[in-house]
This record gives sequence, structure tokens and C-alpha cells, in this order.
Amino acid sequence: MENAKETLTPMSTTAKLTVQDNSECVDSTKYRKIIGALQYLGLTRPDIAFAVNRLSQFMQKPTTNHWAAAKRLLRYLKQTMFHGMLLQKHDQFQLKTYSDADWASNTDTRVSTTAFITFIGPNPISWSARKQRAVSRSSTEAEFRALATATSETVWLHSFIKELGLTLREAPQMFCDNIGANHFSLNPVQHTQMKHIEIDLLFVRDLVKKGTIRVQHIHTIDQLVDLLTKSLSRQRFQLLRSKIGVADGTSILRGHIRTASIHAEN
Repeated sequence: MENAKETLTPMSTTAKLTVQDNSECVDSTKYRKIIGALQYLGLTRPDIAFAVNRLSQFMQKPTTNHWAAAKRLLRYLKQTMFHGMLLQKHDQFQLKTYSDADWASNTDTRVSTTAFITFIGPNPISWSARKQRAVSRSSTEAEFRALATATSETVWLHSFIKELGLTLREAPQMFCDNIGANHFSLNPVQHTQMKHIEIDLLFVRDLVKKGTIRVQHIHTIDQLVDLLTKSLSRQRFQLLRSKIGVADGTSILRGHIRTASIHAEN
């Protein structure tokens, strides 16, 4: 990959990756090694979480199409070699979580993708992108399952923060762009069409009722976790990447050096 052409996004918006791929098979051992390394890197790079999650679904029998997608991700990493998490000093000690789901996105099984990202102030501290365990019959159902998963993580983080002897200014906020999912989280009336996810419903509603969390609707255009559920256009991807705190470390360092030089001259 040393002489490979760099690319600005980790995945193509037009690529259709499936298990039922008729292209030629490739060395599965080599493919697994690369995906394993990418999974490790993803612990500090939320911008590749979706791509890594998608590619990891083909480790049993990878093909040339899957291999090409993996190489594209490597070319993106070459382009963003010096990018990383930018942790900013702040006084906004508040927990916020954005959750989302890409309904029936897996064309092989029609299982949805769940994703969330949690911030303390402007800094991301936890994120995830993974397949849901069961097929959802509607986008609202998929979104609510994602909300329940994100809520569980947020409640755990809040508990951990309290164990450290710290106190949040207010109850954690959960942001979801699906109106139906927001409605179900706040409405105490049971709906027969959602009975099969009753445990998730009761779990979230109970926390909302107690004031442990607050669920708030957010416009789709402001949904930061879109980055973790689907492949995006270059402009949209780069905008969301900057908003979740992934930045070019070299440009930031140059800025600090320039500022320090000006202060030294004065």
C-alpha cells in the first residue's frame, strides 16, 4: 500500500457488499489479520467504526470485492495518517449521547445497524457500531433498539463518573432523530405493535420517568452518529468527522507552535 492512491472517505457510497458474492475468493487469513488490526485502530478512530464493522462481517469467506473495500479503507488511513482524537479543555461537564440505526441495511439478513457516540462536553468518550441481534420490522423499532443500547451505555458511564466522585450538572441527554422512537420513550401507554421489544421500552421509559436520562429529538442533519451507520458523501463525512472530534494533529500542532512563537516575540 506504500504507493497506493489515497482516498478521502473510508467506504464508497455505491459499493454493495454482500456475503453472496460471486467474485473470486481471497486469502481469508490475510483478510482476518488486516480486519483485526483495523478493529484495534478503531478504538481511537470513530471515523472508521462503520467501515470496520461492515468489513468484519465477511471474514469467513472474503472475496475480491471485500478485499478491494478493505484496501480502500487502508488508503483512507494513509490519507489521514496523522488524524486522531482532539480532546479539548472545557467546563461543560455534561453527558450527551447520540443514537441512530440504519434500518435493514444488511442486504443478506436485513438486520439493522445500531450506532451511538457519547460525549462529555465536546469530547467523545465512547462509541459503537454493530449489527442488531434481530430483524426489526420498522425503522422506529430499529431506532428504539439503538436508543435502548445507547441508554444502557450512558447509564453505565454516568455510574462510573459518580464512582470517581464527580457530579454531572444535569441528567444525561439522549439524542435520537426518529420521532416515533422519541414518542415511545415518553408515552407510558403500551402499543401492541411494539410488544415484542417491551423490555427495551420499559427500560428506557423507567429511566425517563425517574429523571435519570432525558430523551430529546434531533433533526437528521444534526445527527452526528450518521457517520457510524452508513457510508456518506465526502462533504458530509468530513463535516461529521470534525464534529465528533477527529482532526489532523499536524495542523493543530503547527497552530500551537505559531501561537507560541507570537507570544515569544511579544
